Amino acid sequence: MSRTLTYVTIPVIALFIGGAVQVFRPLPPVQAQATASQVTLPGAFSMAFPARGQAAIGEETLGVVAETPNQQPAAIASLTKMMTAYLLLQAQPLKVGEDGPVTTITAADVAVYEQDKASGYSVAKVSVGEKLTERQMLQALLLPSADNIATLIAQQVAGSEEKFVAKMNAAAKALGMTQTTYADASGVNPATVSTAHDQLLLAQAVIKDRTIRDIVAMPQADLPTAGRVFNVNFMVGKQGITGIKTGSTLAAGSCFVGSYPVMINGTQRTVLCALLGQQSLKVAITTNAALMHAAAPQFKDYALPAPANGIAQLTTPWKQAATLTPSQPLQVFGFPGMTVNLSAKVTQANLPIKQGQEVAALTVTTGHASKSFALTSAQAIEQPNFLWRLHR
Repeated sequence: MSRTLTYVTIPVIALFIGGAVQVFRPLPPVQAQATASQVTLPGAFSMAFPARGQAAIGEETLGVVAETPNQQPAAIASLTKMMTAYLLLQAQPLKVGEDGPVTTITAADVAVYEQDKASGYSVAKVSVGEKLTERQMLQALLLPSADNIATLIAQQVAGSEEKFVAKMNAAAKALGMTQTTYADASGVNPATVSTAHDQLLLAQAVIKDRTIRDIVAMPQADLPTAGRVFNVNFMVGKQGITGIKTGSTLAAGSCFVGSYPVMINGTQRTVLCALLGQQSLKVAITTNAALMHAAAPQFKDYALPAPANGIAQLTTPWKQAATLTPSQPLQVFGFPGMTVNLSAKVTQANLPIKQGQEVAALTVTTGHASKSFALTSAQAIEQPNFLWRLHR
């Protein structure tokens, strides 16, 4: 082969190989993008909060929806015991029907009971050698609001109340309770402070636990030594109220965190309200119930209208595009004025894509809940032609 022919042949071969690599290398991905990243539900959430104290209203999956402005940390009394119960069940979860491990009451536990009783605190009587299951300790903690049982739980979970308080503050931080400081396990210490906003965040967490939900909905319980104890929440079982916790001291005034389950299109939703600093426990509980009843009708399923150009678009690097439409009506649970976040992703990208083929998913996010809807392509997407492959 002559040198001249070699000079010509080698570049031609290289060009041929390069072109073949271009044509046959993998195609870049097809992409899906929501037409809008956010939509706002029509209307405005409306609440008339009391002038006294502070309040926050919300729902189990949606978080805080409305609240009084400029909240500052305040004493919360026995609302503290929600966190105490939460940490006990984090350490020793209970399944439905389980009573949990048994604790034998010691002379030291009886001494705490006697001291708390003499101080005028809320207590549940205990006796040396008495055996309490975990479920019974939670009943004593959450129904008559026994301060001595809060101390017992703290020692059992962490070895001392001081170490337990450290766990309480760490848990509060993890839950986003930025204006909460725990100083004890019961709430008798006025240095234990929080806001209505933060207490509603905690209510979201505790109400997810079936054990807590069941116990706070009980009007009474029977304990080995204390006998029959009653729920301080006199509204439980009335007007649909199922919990959660009362609190009352001179420093805190009267406080109540309430729960109100409602059925919306066959799904149970739970309205929550935290109310601090009221003049009496009766006012705190009845006002809280009225706020939840006023809020409940504003939570509902909303239809999300699809824009004329589709809820999302399918695009390709070779300039083909398709409108993506939901295969079922888009419905989202929320409240007036709520921001809904939208995102889309391709779930099936094998080419060619046929018209009407399910190819993507739309994720609708509200609060702490997300729901996915299948999207179909309104147009066909073909593979790119030879020239595009060659020149890409």
